[in-house]
Amino acid sequence: CEVPSGRRVACGSLGISDAACRSKGCCYTQDNAEMPCYYGNTAEIGCSKTGHFVILLEKEMTKPPLDLTSVYLKGGFSTSCNPVNRSSDLIVFNFPVSACGAIKKVEGGYVIYETDVMATRQVLEGPKGKVTRDSLFRLTVRCRYNGSDHQQLEAVVYTLAPPLPATDKGDLQIELRIAKGEGSLPVRGGVGGRKEHYSSWYLDSDYPLVKFLRDPVFVEVRILGRTDPSLVLMLDRCWATPNQELHNKVSWSILEDGCPFAGDNYQTVLHKVTVSSGLQFPSHHKRFEVKTFVFMEESGAHPLSGEIYFHCSAVVCQPSAWESCMTACEPRRKRSIAHLTQQNHEVLVSSGPVIFLEPEPNPEEIPAGHLMR
Repeated sequence: CEVPSGRRVACGSLGISDAACRSKGCCYTQDNAEMPCYYGNTAEIGCSKTGHFVILLEKEMTKPPLDLTSVYLKGGFSTSCNPVNRSSDLIVFNFPVSACGAIKKVEGGYVIYETDVMATRQVLEGPKGKVTRDSLFRLTVRCRYNGSDHQQLEAVVYTLAPPLPATDKGDLQIELRIAKGEGSLPVRGGVGGRKEHYSSWYLDSDYPLVKFLRDPVFVEVRILGRTDPSLVLMLDRCWATPNQELHNKVSWSILEDGCPFAGDNYQTVLHKVTVSSGLQFPSHHKRFEVKTFVFMEESGAHPLSGEIYFHCSAVVCQPSAWESCMTACEPRRKRSIAHLTQQNHEVLVSSGPVIFLEPEPNPEEIPAGHLMR
């Protein structure tokens, strides 16, 4: 019964007695005159002898946390099917077993009532696709009666199978890899991410990586096999697709002109790579953090698949009097890398592979201080 006052959900009417409250399996206190009877963390809920479903859901019962404002009963369209009580962290349904879309079955002398608790998803729409970071939530609840007794609520949560592995190899020495950061360390001001996030890395044998929606994914793109400290790696555009196809008609922007995509409700976080990171050539690395999402079909009702592939176009820059090799993401200072690379060639990297879109030019044709793409 040790539930903070701000998280309590009322159980019973205001004038309920101590005995009547406890008979409901709830907690009673005289210290709170406005809510003396409330649901505890271990309240006995399920199927009442009076023929009611009693369902208590907590926000933290799923990962990512459940948006309680999106929860509803399947087939429950009347006001009696609405939650009877709610707080910021808890929601309670109490309705007859024969109402709100419940179906009735008879098995082995028992009468079984069954219904589903569902949740809607917030779907974001971009120029070339739709995504969501909300869990697919369906809780099936059953009450079983034998005419003289009752049994506790049975709950079944259906989960999706993990995606199949997807790996590939490229020739150019630029690599996209994902770190094993747990996401529990603080990031100050959206930049300068703690280097502990990037201390260990997933191997090819670890894929597919299984992440919960809204889990952080710590991505790094780096130059390999170069020891020139003046070279600077820059990211032009990063995006995601539901399969290995780089230019799939369905995609979601992560970075545009090296800056976080403004149309996302969980914008990408850029992490500065400095000398304090312990890397020999910090300018050869770019790091950013993406909150996991899933692609939705055109109608926005169902996911396309559980797989996400990340891709980036990378630019290798050498500072000069005309080029600072810096990307400014403030609205009035945003610059486009494209106009600096019109006569050079683009390199795309996708979780390891690098795709050449144009043949490599003769090095003598690239002027000093120019971008190589």
